[in-house]
Amino acid sequence: MLYVFYGTDVSKSSAKALSLVESLRAKRPDAAFARVEAKDWDINLIQEHLGGQGLFSNKYIILLARLSESAEAKEELADYISAFQESPNIFIALEGKLNAELKKAFDKHAEKAVVTDKAEGKGGFGKGDFNIFSLADALGSRDALKSWKIYREAIENGLEPENIVGTLFWQAKSMVLAREAASASQAGLSPFVFSKSKKYTSNYSKEEMDKLVGDLIILYHNGHRGMNDLELSVERLLLCI
Repeated sequence: MLYVFYGTDVSKSSAKALSLVESLRAKRPDAAFARVEAKDWDINLIQEHLGGQGLFSNKYIILLARLSESAEAKEELADYISAFQESPNIFIALEGKLNAELKKAFDKHAEKAVVTDKAEGKGGFGKGDFNIFSLADALGSRDALKSWKIYREAIENGLEPENIVGTLFWQAKSMVLAREAASASQAGLSPFVFSKSKKYTSNYSKEEMDKLVGDLIILYHNGHRGMNDLELSVERLLLCI
């Protein structure tokens, strides 16, 4: 199954794609989650996700994050779009402006294609190279200054704090799962996410990782109850990692 979000308003596309990811993961808690970015493009990895299923999960939910920014992926991606549609796993493609070939292929094969274009005269999305998942990597690396800078960039480009917290929670939870597991299948993560998250566990103690997950949950719910300013609360958390 394939969903695609694309257009010149990348902040809106990102928010919609991440919202769908969180919704699907809530409905399918047994599904493993993976993200594949342009820099990760590898035919073998894509083919693995097309048919692969985790030992302890029924399906993968795979976020394809702006793959067309890779020259190699842009050349080969159209050949796999119909396979994404037919796969038992769920693919969510997040893209910026697409060329005619990719737009036609995505529109033809997607279960749902959402176009979010900026109104004429409003300009583009930052410098065109913003990636919300770089914030997850900065959190895993425990780089407070870098995390804060990326977070401020995300806010300035229109991403909602709720969606940002979802990304941070996903990274923190992935680290906890990787810490306790001996393999990707045991953790319920893709091999790529498991490998990165396992590496990040060396930057936190067990107590610190558990506290980070708990703090993100409390922070999110208190924000929704109006008990704190969610934007400022996330900022404080990142500056103190």
